[in-house]
Amino acid sequence: MIVGGYMAWPVQFRRLAGILADLSGSEVQVVPVTPLDWALARLRGYGQIVFEVATTVDRALLESEAERAVLVGVSAGGILSRVYIGGDPPYGGRRYSGHRRVSHLVTLGTPHNVTGRGPLASITEVNGLFPGALHESIRYLSVAGSAVDGASSHGARRRYERFVDDGRVEGDGLVPVPSALLEGAEHLVLDGVYHGRLYGPSGSRWYGSDTQTVERWWPEKLRVDRSLVKESGA
Repeated sequence: MIVGGYMAWPVQFRRLAGILADLSGSEVQVVPVTPLDWALARLRGYGQIVFEVATTVDRALLESEAERAVLVGVSAGGILSRVYIGGDPPYGGRRYSGHRRVSHLVTLGTPHNVTGRGPLASITEVNGLFPGALHESIRYLSVAGSAVDGASSHGARRRYERFVDDGRVEGDGLVPVPSALLEGAEHLVLDGVYHGRLYGPSGSRWYGSDTQTVERWWPEKLRVDRSLVKESGA
């Protein structure tokens, strides 16, 4: 299940969904959250978007008869995923228990660690309610891109300092590495990987741009056994 980032359209993750389906041998869906949903959430709170994540996961599990889902949170989608996984505290008037339905959470360029200023105060709230890799039953993997050094790029440094005090660090062009590594999770830093096409030169790679890049972070244990596929098709 792919949970897209802030102001992103679900169609933007169609290629990533296809790559993950091929690597995993499983059905992959994208949570249908649109830029309009994000815009409304800024006014009304993000609880409705988290509810959409919960509804989509529940429906997918029911249709597939699977017991647990793998969540891939892209950028801010990783924060939504952590809220859905939930715990004891309620969020937006609802108490979520996605930890009973999720086996893995992979976050890609998600700004987990922030200064808490301005619009990022909502992430600070999430960290207070659901800190770090909260549930032992879930494998957490936080992936960060290391493509632009804020010490040598004024633009990147300014973007990084939305999340950290000193932007003279490595990052994916938008989110600095220190911000993207969730406490208690397995950490993976990918050289040459950008946050998205807008943050790198033409032809650059982002987390879901191609099979080769996705293979760098997709867990080995979640990959389909190609030898068995060939045998069954013989």
